[in-house]
Amino acid sequence: MDIAATRSLLLAGLAALAVAPLHAQTLTIGMAGAVTSADPHFHNASPNNSIAMQVFDRLVERAAGGGLAPGLAESWRPVSDTAWEFRLRPGVIWHDGTPLTADDIAFSLTRARSVPNSPGGFGGFLRAVANVSSVDATTLRIETRGPSPGLPGDLVNVAIISRHAGEGAATADYNAGRAAIGTGAFRLRAFRPGDRVELERNPGWWGPAVPWEAASYRMMPNPAGRTAALLSGDVDMIEMPAASDLPRLRGTTGVSVVGAPGLRVIYLAPEHGAATPAGFVSAADGSALPANPLARREVRQALSLAINRAGLAQRVLEGTAVASVQILPLGTFSAVPSLTVGDAEPDRARALLASAGFPNGFRLTLHVPTDRYPGAPAVAQAIAQMWTRIGVRTSVASMPWSAYAAQRGNFAMHVVGLGNATFDATSMLVNVLGTPDPARNIGASNTSSYSNPALDALVERAAGTFDDAAREEMLRQATRLAMEDGAIIPLYHQTNSWALRRGLTYEPRLDERTLAKEVGRAAP
Repeated sequence: MDIAATRSLLLAGLAALAVAPLHAQTLTIGMAGAVTSADPHFHNASPNNSIAMQVFDRLVERAAGGGLAPGLAESWRPVSDTAWEFRLRPGVIWHDGTPLTADDIAFSLTRARSVPNSPGGFGGFLRAVANVSSVDATTLRIETRGPSPGLPGDLVNVAIISRHAGEGAATADYNAGRAAIGTGAFRLRAFRPGDRVELERNPGWWGPAVPWEAASYRMMPNPAGRTAALLSGDVDMIEMPAASDLPRLRGTTGVSVVGAPGLRVIYLAPEHGAATPAGFVSAADGSALPANPLARREVRQALSLAINRAGLAQRVLEGTAVASVQILPLGTFSAVPSLTVGDAEPDRARALLASAGFPNGFRLTLHVPTDRYPGAPAVAQAIAQMWTRIGVRTSVASMPWSAYAAQRGNFAMHVVGLGNATFDATSMLVNVLGTPDPARNIGASNTSSYSNPALDALVERAAGTFDDAAREEMLRQATRLAMEDGAIIPLYHQTNSWALRRGLTYEPRLDERTLAKEVGRAAP
């Protein structure tokens, strides 16, 4: 869509929305990211999870503000240092009318550990689980490999699927709808990759009444296109409006904008392996290098020092992000108070490059998804200029998220984000920075070959520590270790926002999920 066409749609939409109330029984949502699968265990990515949370429930849910809430389990308690009991909600049925059983939950927690060809799964949330058994018809016991105070919070992230529909089913069976039998507020009607997901209300859901007979999630990666679709009445709600559109949206009669600080950190992931990433790193003159410069800590530190994070947050992203040099926002549990954003230091960065053996720099390709994180392509271009100024001649390569997610692990340096689903540093430290080890269920999303056994051991100790203060200090130590290593290069934390048509309400979620089941109708 060109600028003139977008402007025309915006102006038409302003007039339409001023008089058009919402009466439809289908809620239509413009998504910023692409849903890559309807299999709830395939890929731990926010667009996928937003859909999975409509179709499938979890033992424990998370409220919009971040607190734990009852799900398929009404309550839970530790019964020993290595066991938890969950009181199951009675009378829950699957979409096909079959009753939920404890065996379904045991099956789910086994399958979610390892799904073939997953680009980043859920096994890290289940690393502590040793055994699942029934105490009685309504009580489930989960035994852990050691003390596991964070187990309920981990289980927030794992969808419960049915054994009778899912046993032997592949991801393709979920995408086709054959195995997508959940207990959630909506049933899956159709999944059309790259286009939309169609849901229909489940009248037998155990949760609060949902006012929508159906929900249609449209994948709309172009932010101007999402805004135009909202203003023209083509959709009822959009996620992640462009920063440049927020003033217009806030000033439009018939539109409301809601938002909240987010936990998602956008960061750069360097390839740590010794081999030179083919085609994406070369010497300053374009010739081949004998080894990967990004494997040198001084090089990673130099690249980080060259970045003007405050400029990215305030100028490129127009104030819709908070600059950061760590995993979590300051003030969050396990964030490190001493890790604060300073000014860019290009002279020091050049000196580090020279000390690492690259006085003339080198050439680098930075990869970024076009349709996943608001403003990310512009951020990547700005970083490329900053790095070029210190001698690292950087070009930017972009691609749609669906292809990008499948290619991660083949890049030299790429832009990616993590929603910090555990609401502390654990998610990053276990899943992204943990040494890849399927047997221990760590490193499931580690695509950059980073490994630090000392960090792994520290995080494992933290996971088994019930004392909150002691656990927080261990996670802070692990974070400091990772940041000193240049394991990743944090950039900023996103602010989550949504724009809605008149007559709709939505409580902003810290986890940035867009859930049709939580969209309400405003009182008349």
